[in-house]
Amino acid sequence: MTLFLLQAALAVALTLPLVLALRRQPRNTELRTAALALYRAQLDELARDAAIGLLPELEYQAARLEIEHRLLAADQLHEPPQTGNAKPLLIAAMLCLPVAAFMLYLPGSAPNVPSEPHATWMARYGRQYALLNELITKLRAHLATVDPHSANASEGEAYLGQALSERADAITPEALLLFKESLASAPPGSSWIAIDKQFLDEAGQR
Repeated sequence: MTLFLLQAALAVALTLPLVLALRRQPRNTELRTAALALYRAQLDELARDAAIGLLPELEYQAARLEIEHRLLAADQLHEPPQTGNAKPLLIAAMLCLPVAAFMLYLPGSAPNVPSEPHATWMARYGRQYALLNELITKLRAHLATVDPHSANASEGEAYLGQALSERADAITPEALLLFKESLASAPPGSSWIAIDKQFLDEAGQR
């Protein structure tokens, strides 16, 4: 219940800007009125400059004629006044948003996605664990038959260390030793060097 009250308070707080926007009186600043005021102010400024000698008579007349043409053109502009027709839309949005938000939390409103059964998860995990054990057994057998200082041994040590770490979900002491030995004997440019460096970095041993 407390959660729903908090959600209601948040919904009200978020709709307050819309309420304030509705209470504000619309101001109709028409383009025609603004343009006329601007050009009239320019005419007054020209007249003052000409009166005190800052503007030659010919330039004053030319500038005045240009502004008067603009003034006549601006006088033909007609901008429809603002009627506030968007108010109903704002009111509808203000009412619908909180209602829609609460509907998401009603029983049955969210899709019912069942969780994965524990037995299925355990069966899949058991298969993965068995595959890792099989891989570890094969890698140990392979390392027992190759030269411990060869590239084959270095590669096998890297992948055995990786398999041991994945099975334990941690870098074990044996895996750490395997990564170090693999990196020490890996030929330059070997693809498994990146594996050695990654796990050694994670263990803080490089």
